[in-house]
Amino acid sequence: MKSKGFAAGVNREDLFKGAEELGVDLDEHIAFVIQAMSSIADTLGLAGVQPESTTVG
Repeated sequence: MKSKGFAAGVNREDLFKGAEELGVDLDEHIAFVIQAMSSIADTLGLAGVQPESTTVG
């Protein structure tokens, strides 16, 4: 999230608030979502695209 290019169209406050409302750690949640999306990368059009980093901060 330090990189301006990461999820450029996403409101950072929404990310923090969403994780808080779910009662989950933001870093763990993002890692979980990346893992879940990886299993259907072809369907999502993300095959061959590697995340910059799974570390958020």
